[in-house]
Order: sequence, then C-alpha cells, then structure tokens
Amino acid sequence: MAVLCVSGAKLKSSFRILLASVIALLFTLSANAQQITVLNQQGQPAADLVVYLQPHHDANLVVDFVPAKAEVHQKDKQFSPYITVVQKGQEVAFVNQDDITHHIYSALGPKRFSFKLRNEQAQELILFEKAGHVSMGCNIHDWMSGHLLVVDTPFYAITDSQGQVVFDSLPEDDFTVQVWHPQLKLTDNQQSQTFHLPQEQPLTITLEAEFDSIPKQQSLDEFEFLEGY
Repeated sequence: MAVLCVSGAKLKSSFRILLASVIALLFTLSANAQQITVLNQQGQPAADLVVYLQPHHDANLVVDFVPAKAEVHQKDKQFSPYITVVQKGQEVAFVNQDDITHHIYSALGPKRFSFKLRNEQAQELILFEKAGHVSMGCNIHDWMSGHLLVVDTPFYAITDSQGQVVFDSLPEDDFTVQVWHPQLKLTDNQQSQTFHLPQEQPLTITLEAEFDSIPKQQSLDEFEFLEGY
C-alpha cells in the first residue's frame, strides 16, 4: 500500500510538471501573437484588406507551417472571393461552381494566363512564381472581376468584418507592414509602415486614403450562354 502511495505522489508530481510545461508553451506562443486592426479614415473597421508583413531579416522568412490551400471560385457569375492572397511559389485552384463555362484570364500582373473552365471540369491549377498583383476577368461575362495578390512572405492575412487580422506566431524583428486593396487610392494600392513586432498590445493602423468604388459583379443585360463556346 505504501508503494502505491509513493507512485501516486510521483504521478501527481509528473502531471504538475507536464501541465506547467504546456502552460509555458502556450504562453510563449500567445506572447508571439500579434493582432492588427485596420481602420478607414473615418475610424471605422476596414474589412477585406490584405495585410502582409515583410521581416527585415531574410532568415525570418523561413517558417515551419504550410500555407493554407488557396481557391478562387466562380459562383453565380462572380469571382469568390473578390480578393485572394497567396505566397510566391504557391498554387491556386480555380473552381467553377456554375453550370456554365467561364473563360478566365489575367488582365495584368506577373502571371499571364487564359483558360476555359467548363461546368463539368472540376478545377484548374495555376502556379504563381512571382510576387505582384494579378487582376482577373472572364471573357464571357465581362462584368466579372477578381484580384489575386502574390506576396514574398509567409505572413499574410485578410482583415475580417472588424478590420482585424491575427498572426499567431511571429519572430521578433522589424517588419514592414503592408496594407493593400485594389481600390485603395495610394501608390501601388498599398500603405506601408515599419514596426518592431510582436508588440505586447494590439496594433492599430489608420488608412491615409479613401477607396475607389468597388465594381459590382453583375450584368445589366443578362443573356443566355452560347453553346459550343
């Protein structure tokens, strides 16, 4: 019985050590997290903007996580999402969810492509090897527009409805924080600032310019799709 008591005490001690280690690890990870909020000129949350961070030391571009799979859907004769961001060297899947054919093309940017995506075709994979802004359209439905930003960093996100993004784990470094939107009325459609990150408190960035109007992805005159295109 005495031996069992000693074993139980050792077990409790080992559990406390393990629990303390887990808490310490979680604290370390949370300490490296950085929340960024983007506000427009009126002080309101700015949703659907790309925020990407460029570390000043190239060694901090090497990370141990894999970027999420990126997909651009054609649904209800629209690009969905309107804005997509990926890391250089990543593939993007173009997925047609409509029951008609789309003819997707790049209007400008470092990657030029043009392909038909028929309703029975599952998807088309495109590799983006160079950083830059790719503007997309559809040769059949000319009101369709979408934008793809290819960045040379693993640290990127799109702001939510509260204008917020969270980078879960950042190496300590000076970062150039870039905020981008295709309709942001600044040079290259982006605003840049440098900060030492991560910081103990959330970071708030206020935009220095307004937006051009975002084109509506809808036709004024609907027409039937021509068979055999």
